[in-house]
Amino acid sequence: MIGKQTKGRGFRKLLDYLESREDAKLIGGNMSGRNARELAREFKLSRQLNSDAERVVYHVSLSAAKGDKLDDEKWSEIGDRYMKEMGFDANQFAIFRHHNTDDDHIHIAASRIRMDTGLVVHDSWDYVRSEKVLRQIEIDYDLVQVQGSREKLNRTPSTGQIRRIRREQEEFSQGQRDSPPQRIIKESVQQTIDRAGVDNPQMPTLIMRLQLAGISVRTGLTRNGKSKGISYEKDGQAFSGTQLGAAYTFPGLQKHRGVDYQPERDDEPIHELLLKPVKPLPVEELEKFLQEIERKQQPQFTPPQEDKVVWQVLHKYLNEKRYIPDYISQGLHNNQLLYMDEQRNILFIKRDLDGEKTGALIWSKPRENHRTVEYDQNTSTQKGWFYLRLGGQPTDKVENVFLCSTPIDAMSAATYLISSFKGLPPTRTMLIVADDPNNLPMEFLRSFNRVVVAFNNDDLGNKTASAVLELLPQGQRLKTHNPDWSQELEAHLREEQQKQRQQDRGFSL
Repeated sequence: MIGKQTKGRGFRKLLDYLESREDAKLIGGNMSGRNARELAREFKLSRQLNSDAERVVYHVSLSAAKGDKLDDEKWSEIGDRYMKEMGFDANQFAIFRHHNTDDDHIHIAASRIRMDTGLVVHDSWDYVRSEKVLRQIEIDYDLVQVQGSREKLNRTPSTGQIRRIRREQEEFSQGQRDSPPQRIIKESVQQTIDRAGVDNPQMPTLIMRLQLAGISVRTGLTRNGKSKGISYEKDGQAFSGTQLGAAYTFPGLQKHRGVDYQPERDDEPIHELLLKPVKPLPVEELEKFLQEIERKQQPQFTPPQEDKVVWQVLHKYLNEKRYIPDYISQGLHNNQLLYMDEQRNILFIKRDLDGEKTGALIWSKPRENHRTVEYDQNTSTQKGWFYLRLGGQPTDKVENVFLCSTPIDAMSAATYLISSFKGLPPTRTMLIVADDPNNLPMEFLRSFNRVVVAFNNDDLGNKTASAVLELLPQGQRLKTHNPDWSQELEAHLREEQQKQRQQDRGFSL
């Protein structure tokens, strides 16, 4: 079973589409409306509970494998279970069944606003959670086990390769290796193709870039003579496009990666490149070359203007209610990484690892929860995170990394560390908000022999931690006693104050 998820702003347009398909049928959900007009009117009820929320429409399609036969009742049951396990247990949703494609499938239109609290269902790691839910549904309903859509496009490493990485990671952690495990060559080739094709180049240009990266390319007609085939070789290991995944075949590069290929224009330049390949670039020059290609594709992020009048209000709140010391909040503010905009949104600015500002997170309900939403205006790239660094010297290499759930939790965890050390940590430490499973700085994180997974100790935090630990075998879970780091910090500071009062009175524990 394959699941696809999207989020949007308008219910009526989606509902009109779902209702208008040939043989469309409303088969389930938890709403009383029986057509698009009635459902749209009913969805307004949840919309009124949170007028500040923006992308409140959740649309998911679930497609069964060709060998599976499901009736309306079974589809409705699967839809109900999927929504509940994705955290939509108190949300409005409607299930439509369509027969307009070869695949038997349903569509679920839902509100992301919970009817009990008015809060928006958190969407961090929703792709990973969805895949796990669908795999379990396949088992429980005796359905065909299928690969997720991303797995199909990008073949996963073999069991032997995964074991090798884990073994080398353990050796690195124990000091038996001088460097962390090398990435699997197949994965390296896939990533290089992705980076070299980010700007939808012409096919000869892509091949030349791969040659600059030390990847040999071969192309030719397939056995039926109708289309081109392609293979790659790096460090003596050769892979066909099919072995790498559907997105790396000759037609897949065009369909999934947007590579431009026109036979009359491209065949001769390709032939010349294969006869006389360009020389590979040194590693540092290659990285700069690829980064420049990626940079040109990214629109410049322009942070919203700050409302400087209200900074002292936010600063006082963080200090008195959240116990964040002045040098953390003021330091972030001085670097324009934390402030309130003219609409009175609290903004945490995201940066890439080089410090370039790429986007922002909005914290709209500080007195209710810690959750942030993406500032989706003129964001330049997904490759950015809110983070702060402390301890050691500013020029020191980062030695310790903590992954946190939200910006306020990262600030609270940083304050907790400073209190525990009775000052700044002796080594350079980075606290980074990891809010998307497909947007972790994996290359950076894999360079450490230990990564502290410090997500909140709640259902979402624990699920997120489980997903991250599968990706990072060197990860170490750090659970708070309280549900989040803000409460953990408050409890810690109270305990420290109690100890200090007892010492002042001549007692000790």
